[in-house]
Amino acid sequence: MTKVRLGVVGLGWIGKVHAETAARLGECQLVAVSDVNRSTEVIARTVSATYYTDYQEMIEKEDLEGVVLAVPNNLHASVGTVCAQEGLHILLEKPIAFTLSEADRLIESVKQNNVQLLIGHHRRFNAALNTVRGMIQGQQIGKLVGVAIVWSMFKPAEYFDVSWRKTQGGGPILINLIHEIDNLRYLCGKICRIHAEASNSARGFDVEDSLSVSVRLESGALASIFMSDTAPSLWAYEATTGENPFFFHSAENCYYVFGTEASVTFPHLKKIYYQGHGKKGWQHPITVKEVQVPWADPYEEQLKHFCRVIQGLESPRTTGEDARTTLEITLGAYESSQSGRPVAFV
Repeated sequence: MTKVRLGVVGLGWIGKVHAETAARLGECQLVAVSDVNRSTEVIARTVSATYYTDYQEMIEKEDLEGVVLAVPNNLHASVGTVCAQEGLHILLEKPIAFTLSEADRLIESVKQNNVQLLIGHHRRFNAALNTVRGMIQGQQIGKLVGVAIVWSMFKPAEYFDVSWRKTQGGGPILINLIHEIDNLRYLCGKICRIHAEASNSARGFDVEDSLSVSVRLESGALASIFMSDTAPSLWAYEATTGENPFFFHSAENCYYVFGTEASVTFPHLKKIYYQGHGKKGWQHPITVKEVQVPWADPYEEQLKHFCRVIQGLESPRTTGEDARTTLEITLGAYESSQSGRPVAFV
């Protein structure tokens, strides 16, 4: 099958990951990359792609079928709209946009120009996460009772050399919490209410550095999320899953899923339950079973999926509308943290 011709816009941390991934996959050809920062030209040489400082010049000059957009959040809608108008299929890093109105504008542009939009909630391609999802949906843990999520990592001082990370929208709510909200929706279904408390007392920036979130799911199950980017720990998605070698790896878990018949940990899958027809209750022995799942790189799986979407073989796993819902709930967490009141969703 003919390789899909791709370009990458934005060569920051995650853009570099996308470019390197595209360069090594057999399903696509990385034709060109673009970033306004000329120091990133070295990345272009590494991945053997033509380098541009102007992404519009790139898409005008190169014969591309799709683009991977890894630009700052406030540019998602504008850059995405330009690419859609040029007839390019889009893999856009999360969040879909900075605001709901911008998300709506991008979704409408994609429809009008008859192109596909895949939002880069790459965790939906994690094999262990999909195993947990299958266990929940297949009622292998009984009726879902609740989920506990911990995300705590210390972002170093140089991370904040980028000024927008110190202002609203650059903190863990939109950068990190949005991942956990999307995972909750993907694993457990509709979220109907959220209540969040946020604090900036550790770093003192205008943006939050820590938060605690309480979630009610439509099924009646509950979830809790604690998150901080200023506390060193072993318990965070990036550290525990080993998806990206950039992060120090921890052989710990970050999710705990509770059901009436069993519970399960993630990413090191352990199912906890009472064996067979034995007695149940806190005074009786409990069984711990390890669930084995073959490893697959979620970034690779996501990009392979994007290629199949472009070829018309699959539909986007995370559509613009789906990602808009995740954004709406994440923004609801920010609203709740400011008002002190829970936010409900229809």
